[in-house]
Amino acid sequence: MTETVATIFLIALAIYVLLGLFFYAFFIKSGVHKIDSGVKEAPIFMKVLILPGTVALWPILLKKIRKGEAS
Repeated sequence: MTETVATIFLIALAIYVLLGLFFYAFFIKSGVHKIDSGVKEAPIFMKVLILPGTVALWPILLKKIRKGEAS
């Protein structure tokens, strides 16, 4: 029973992270400019730096993009 719950949890976590990675690819190309226009000239280091946060918080960032909110 415990192994089944752990397996389901890990599969759900893996799906969440994969969705976050797909969102990150979209977010870097076009979405980040809708939230912060100053990122247009950002170096690649900054884009790599925000990868973990974007993957973890992608539902919140998606809502901000849809609303057009600036942070």
